[in-house]
Amino acid sequence: MPRPGPRILLVDDDPSVLEAVSGLLRDEGYRTVVAESAAVARRHLADERDPPALVLLDIRMPRESGLDLLRSLPQPLPLPVVVLSGEASISDTVAALKLGATDFVEKPPTPERLLTALRNALALANLAEERERLLLELATPGQIIGASAAMEDLRRIVARVGPSATTVLIAGETGTGKERVARALHLASGRAGRFVAVNCAAIPSALLESELFGYERGAFSGAQARHAGRIEQAQGGTLLLDEVGDMPLELQAKLLRVIETREVERLGGTASTPVEVRILASTHRDLPAAIRDGHFRQDLYYRLNVFPLVVPPLRARPDDIVPLARAFAAELVGPHLPLTVTPEAEAALCAYAWPGNVRELRNFVERWSLLRPDERAFVIDAVAVRLLGDGGPPGNVIGSAIAGPSPMPLGEHTLREMVEAYERRVLQAALDQMQGNVASAARLLKVDRGNLHRRLRALRVSAPPKERA
Repeated sequence: MPRPGPRILLVDDDPSVLEAVSGLLRDEGYRTVVAESAAVARRHLADERDPPALVLLDIRMPRESGLDLLRSLPQPLPLPVVVLSGEASISDTVAALKLGATDFVEKPPTPERLLTALRNALALANLAEERERLLLELATPGQIIGASAAMEDLRRIVARVGPSATTVLIAGETGTGKERVARALHLASGRAGRFVAVNCAAIPSALLESELFGYERGAFSGAQARHAGRIEQAQGGTLLLDEVGDMPLELQAKLLRVIETREVERLGGTASTPVEVRILASTHRDLPAAIRDGHFRQDLYYRLNVFPLVVPPLRARPDDIVPLARAFAAELVGPHLPLTVTPEAEAALCAYAWPGNVRELRNFVERWSLLRPDERAFVIDAVAVRLLGDGGPPGNVIGSAIAGPSPMPLGEHTLREMVEAYERRVLQAALDQMQGNVASAARLLKVDRGNLHRRLRALRVSAPPKERA
């Protein structure tokens, strides 16, 4: 049974137009609903059971015009609108487009023009929805992305362990996404409190104690008011001790006491405060080896390692590389340029060791999004994989970036447009090769620095906000 087509709302005060256009759309597989006034159209737009996917709207109508209806809708418009009118002025057309209308079709429309406008509007709406979906997926704390069996197993474990209050120790190499897994556990727990993360490796030892446990007024120089530490801030929620293997030994003893008593004592204080906090910890270190070396307390290890969970490195799950790359590409340039990976490039990506794991993959996709030779497509090919390695573009990046087909097919643009497009690619590649240093890029291109600045502005090539000397 064929899937029903999108539902189109036709708004026009002329019954003959409604009948003719409705018949045309039904012949093309669309479903239609008609409204002879803005008031009736609003009732259809409020139908939550089967809302319309698009509105074909007449501008000139008695009592309430199509522009009045547009002005009354939420902004941005919740669905695409194509304006249809034979009497509208240029100012009406401009007003409709400013209010969010996707296209404007004059009466009487030819079937080809009308259908093209509807298809384009629906396609743009679908792209926008896909972009929002991908961005939401990436931005959602705890969203675990990956198609491999390892990631499927990890999602099942998170769903099973998340709702409990069990302490979890998350192990994995740097850049594998341990904090994302911790956030997933917090979301699955349903706890009402906050998710609070403390990077034990990033905060100096002298400050880590006050950050974790808080302090009372006058506890030390500069302590002018009482401050609740990260443990208290996570009350009713989840505390992640990120890179707990780097915590100083003296603080490990205090943390152990908090875990055992579920009470925290601020610096300079004499009373303990009860805390109801779920503890998660993560580390890239070998904690049993750190215990043998005397750098980590064995009793704390057993308190944290109630449920061990390992996030595998990216090289161990090659099936995740392309899905992750596509998600990062959608985040960086949007889904209107879907990522394509050639077979040769996919083989190279899967064979690469990825010492920086998922974080390195995102950096690679971001570098290629800036250097890709064709701005109208996003293709990871043999040229792109040359960027793998130490994180910097190897060799002559300008040559790699501008190699390939012309960005503008002959016959579609003027010579000046094509030359400027080519020059834009060269300038961007030079900036990337020189890590954003405009002076170095000028020397590389053998041009005057002032002239380069002017060309960058004229061609709208983005230079870094702060140029390095």
